[in-house]
Amino acid sequence: MEIYQLESILLRQQVALWNEAFSDYLVPAAMTEASFTARMEKLHLSAQESLVAKVDGEAAAVILTGTRNFKTGIIAWIGGLAVVPKFRKKGISRQLLEQLFVRYQEQGVKESRLEVISENVPALKLYEKVGYKPINELIYLTGNLQNYGVVCSRLEDVSNTAEYVALENEDLPWQNRITAHHKIATIWQDEEQLGYIVYSLSDDNLILLQVRLNHASTQILSVLQAFYEIYGNISCAVFNEIITNNYLPVLLNKEFKKVATQIQMCKEVQ
Repeated sequence: MEIYQLESILLRQQVALWNEAFSDYLVPAAMTEASFTARMEKLHLSAQESLVAKVDGEAAAVILTGTRNFKTGIIAWIGGLAVVPKFRKKGISRQLLEQLFVRYQEQGVKESRLEVISENVPALKLYEKVGYKPINELIYLTGNLQNYGVVCSRLEDVSNTAEYVALENEDLPWQNRITAHHKIATIWQDEEQLGYIVYSLSDDNLILLQVRLNHASTQILSVLQAFYEIYGNISCAVFNEIITNNYLPVLLNKEFKKVATQIQMCKEVQ
């Protein structure tokens, strides 16, 4: 087996490898060249830092990674690791990880973070064997906006994001960070600011990424009511939220459904 930088193969080959390796993943993961490129850019993933494994010249596995500078040092994130089905059970994933750790040390990386679906027991066991430890259990919910029959909050878009980026702690899941090109709105009831929310929005889909309300369990429906009155009955998701947050039962009682839970994990590198 040989290991190369991901940038050593063409984009179409990178995408084909990703799709083949994730073809039987627990949640849909297939991408086009456009969506793969956008994901790499939005999530600060690097084709130079990411790796591909080849067996007898054939692409067999891929691991995506990227780094960010935090106040306490450089943190890396693994944004996907998968092996093409016919090359599994040969220790390729572990070899890729070990090579990645060597490169992390050369870069001065302090910690490596990742998330893994709770039901993916083989992956969990592998990450534990190489030194990752769980730090949070996360949940992913989906539903649809509706008329909740409550007084809606007022949303005010935030253009200067710097002060909100400064509020993010290091344990916040990588994909939920404001720097992944998400929007921010402050939440108001009359003249009182209730908090703020970080979200992404397309024509027919709202994704809540950070819910920061003074009393989220009693205020979340008024926030969703505000989005409903603007966008109507579009789909709505809560992504990578800590499973113990007290507003989640409110959504589950409003026909939101669990898609998956993930274990957020961390490994010290230096």
